[in-house]
Amino acid sequence: MANICTHACFLMGTAVVVGAGEEAKQDFWIAELIAIILGSLIVIAYFYLIRYGGDRNLYQLIKDQFGTYLGGTIIFCYVIYFLYLASRNIRDLTELMRVTIMPLTPIEVVSIMMILLVTYTVFLGLEILGRVTEIVVPYIVGLILFIALLLFVSGEMDFQNLQPIFAEGFQPILKAIFPTLLTFPYGELIVFTVFMASTNHISYVGKISVSSILCAGMLILLSDLIQITVLGVDLKGRSLFPLLVAAREINILGFFERVDILVVFILTTGIFIKVSVFFLASIKGLQFVFNVHYRDLVLPIGMLISYYSIVIASNVAEHFEEGLQLVPYVLHIPFQFIIPTCIFLLLAIKKMRKRGNLYEHF
Repeated sequence: MANICTHACFLMGTAVVVGAGEEAKQDFWIAELIAIILGSLIVIAYFYLIRYGGDRNLYQLIKDQFGTYLGGTIIFCYVIYFLYLASRNIRDLTELMRVTIMPLTPIEVVSIMMILLVTYTVFLGLEILGRVTEIVVPYIVGLILFIALLLFVSGEMDFQNLQPIFAEGFQPILKAIFPTLLTFPYGELIVFTVFMASTNHISYVGKISVSSILCAGMLILLSDLIQITVLGVDLKGRSLFPLLVAAREINILGFFERVDILVVFILTTGIFIKVSVFFLASIKGLQFVFNVHYRDLVLPIGMLISYYSIVIASNVAEHFEEGLQLVPYVLHIPFQFIIPTCIFLLLAIKKMRKRGNLYEHF
């Protein structure tokens, strides 16, 4: 149960709140539906990579296939990659806080408060993190459904905004799917290859991962439908946090209104889980390379994440532009697809050679 909750909460993270894949316009929900299916295939591929490699985690596979020196360099690059993604997620939170409930509070304060909470959770370990997700996931799911219900009852949803379907053909949908929707959030599940081999029943990990993707994907799809039907294509494309803007439209008899604080809670808890997973995976990599216990690295690396989340971009526009236009091509594709594919090919070649030597022996 904890594994399903952790996967689902990780996937929902910022994806239910932050807008992406605007190329598809009113067909964005179709692009998301296809991305859910492809995301399920991606996580199955990650799972079978771990099984094919003898139930060893990502770092062990890299070292075995690329050697001590080149493998250590690649592992360190993955550490930087995970730390970078953790910093980006904290910056998402600070920017949301700035435009909602704490406009006068410096982003440094929000960043430090969040990283202290994350640091404490990571210090306690993976099992505690799993238990925390079991607690918060029902709240996230319930609040998303509650927001959807309020918007529907208040009459703010206009399903005409979903038309016309395939107005510009299938090409815009493909552009939205790859690389943006495929790499964010589904490709980011590469981080779980660090932990898959640590479970007691690894044979169930594949089914659990696919189940979590389907559940989280449906909620992300619901969020997309809310954003499009309430805001329309143009306003959604101009909004940094479209679900937040949509939630502000709720007004039922002058009583149910200003529920955008619920969106803040969804994003805060989702980012907390997501940053914790990235953080733990990164220091596990440092432990593997430098043979230092990960708990000795928690505080210094945590402060580094907080600092970098502040200096990562000079403003929110630059932050989102970098994350949606540059990062998918420069970082996501190599770390999520190219390197795992190389690991699989090297594994296959070595097994074929070993099998060939076995045949020659007999």
